[in-house]
Amino acid sequence: MHSSALLQGLQELRSENMLVDVILCVSGREIPCHRNVLAACSGYFRAMFCNAHLESKEHKVTIEEQSANAFQLLVDYAYTSRVTITEDNAVELMEAANFFQILPVKDACTKFLSEILCVKNCLKMVNLGGMIDPILEADAMSFAMKEFTGVSKTPEFLDLTKGQLTKLISSDDLNAPEETLYTAVMTWINHDTKKRKKEMRELMELVRFPFMDKMYFLEKVETDKTLRMCCPDIVSEALKYQAFPGEVQSPRTRPRRVSGLREAVMVIGGCEMSEEDFVFTDSMMTTHSSAPSSTSWVSMTTMKTSSDDGFAVAVLGTSDIMVCGGASSKDVWLYHSRLDSWSKLAPMRTDRFYHKLAVLQGQLITSV
Repeated sequence: MHSSALLQGLQELRSENMLVDVILCVSGREIPCHRNVLAACSGYFRAMFCNAHLESKEHKVTIEEQSANAFQLLVDYAYTSRVTITEDNAVELMEAANFFQILPVKDACTKFLSEILCVKNCLKMVNLGGMIDPILEADAMSFAMKEFTGVSKTPEFLDLTKGQLTKLISSDDLNAPEETLYTAVMTWINHDTKKRKKEMRELMELVRFPFMDKMYFLEKVETDKTLRMCCPDIVSEALKYQAFPGEVQSPRTRPRRVSGLREAVMVIGGCEMSEEDFVFTDSMMTTHSSAPSSTSWVSMTTMKTSSDDGFAVAVLGTSDIMVCGGASSKDVWLYHSRLDSWSKLAPMRTDRFYHKLAVLQGQLITSV
């Protein structure tokens, strides 16, 4: 093809030092080139050679603070459209490609680095991506969230900025127990207590203490005097949640996705409208569930109540549902969301319908 032949011809001219009109000096290495080839491939050199800069007329041009090896690879790419990316040269090559505005090489380095992310290098890639490539930063941050337990033990974790740490621990996608998260945050603070102690309150607001193991919380968290002085309301909130989980609502009582719990909208009962009236049918007694962000509904186990009209509903704890009463009924049923099953509890003393039902400190309260 014409393009391949043209590149081959230009490469031959460079190899034979023919029609070369500039020598680039990089870290002591002299690299002969053609201005037009560099300008066609690089935005940096297009600006240098196509405007009234001194370099546009000089035979030798010095490039400061760049790796000679990385620059040689970029020049070879300009003449061949090929470059070999390895674990040893990827970071250096990406930085050079970004500096000289050679986007295809930069994008190829981003893809390569995203594919070799690991516990040891992901936070370095977060920093690199934050400086020059948001795609790499996002990929590395996502990896760090997935492998947080291992990542939090690396030296680079201790050097995170407050903003980077906040982004990590505030995510619903963080894949780690809250106990691990708490330990990691305390380790980060204690690494530079003088400067970081003032950040404790804001960071601890992002730890979801209500989902900690109860014994761990009582032995490791509640006994921490510094934490109790800094965040007494957060400690009290966690204690109350563990005692009465359905009665505490805050950003910390929303489970992370990895917990296996999820938010859901539940629809129970209802009626169908005919041409003349509202009709209660067996099909309307099926429980339906949907995530708030979903575009579909899932049918759950059919409700067992003997009444199809006028019953009351309340949430017990964080996910179970109580249904009681209805026309000519004193029945009480409990829906176990994790098991998708119903169980019958002790009945009310009298029939109730179109009444109110609430949960207070783990107790059912009903009123007409």
